[in-house]
Amino acid sequence: MTDERPVRRSSKVKVAEFLAAVGEGNVFTKLQLFEGVPGVAQVDRRMRDLRELGWRIDNYKTDPRLKPDEYLLAEIGTRIDLGEQPQEPSRPRMPAARRREAIERAGFLCQTCGISAGEAYPEDETQRAVLSVHLVDPAPPIDTELSNLRVECQRCNAGLRGTGRALPTLEDVLARASALGNREDKRRLYRLMQSGRLERDEVELIFAEWLRLERDERVDVMLKLAGALIEED
Repeated sequence: MTDERPVRRSSKVKVAEFLAAVGEGNVFTKLQLFEGVPGVAQVDRRMRDLRELGWRIDNYKTDPRLKPDEYLLAEIGTRIDLGEQPQEPSRPRMPAARRREAIERAGFLCQTCGISAGEAYPEDETQRAVLSVHLVDPAPPIDTELSNLRVECQRCNAGLRGTGRALPTLEDVLARASALGNREDKRRLYRLMQSGRLERDEVELIFAEWLRLERDERVDVMLKLAGALIEED
C-alpha cells in the first residue's frame, strides 16, 4: 500500500494561494487575509515576503484610495503556489574602473577605521589591510554612483568577527566615550562620529604611503629623513 502523505506547504505558499484567489486588481482586507490563511504566524509578514518574488501589493501608503486595513493586489508575481521556482537574483556587478575610482577618492584608506591599503594592523602586524568596495544601499535598482559606495578593510567589513576579539557593545563604547577626561577629546570624537570616518593628520598619511613602498625604498626614505633631522639639530 502506497503511503500518500500530504505535501507540506510553506506559509508563503499558503499566502500566495489566497492572493491568487483574490485576483489581480482586487482589494482585500487584513481580516480577510487572516481568515483566509488560518494557522500561519505573522501572515502579513509572509505576504510582504512575496514582494521579493514580484508580487505587487499596495496599501494605503502607496495607494491613497485604500483604507488603512485594505490591500490591493496590483500584480501577481512568481506562482510559487503552482510550483514555479523563483529566479535567483543576479549579484550586482560593479565595473572595475568604478571600484578604483572609489578607492582613489577615499585616499586608499578604509573609510571606517582609516587604515591604509597594505598597512599592517597595529595589534597584529602579520595581517595587512585589504580594501574592498561595498554598496551602501544594495537594494535594486543597483546604484553604483560614488555616493552609494563605501571603502572598507576586511576587518571593518567583517565587524571584527573571526579576529579573536569580542565585538564591542553599546555600553562599552558609551562608557569609554564618557570616561574621556579631556573636553577637546570628546569634541574630536563627536566630530568623527558626525563625519563617519577616522581623521588622519599629514604625518599619519605620509607614514601610510611610506608603508606602501618597497622595503629598500622604505629604508632609503628613512635614512634621508634621519639625515635631514641631523642637519636641523
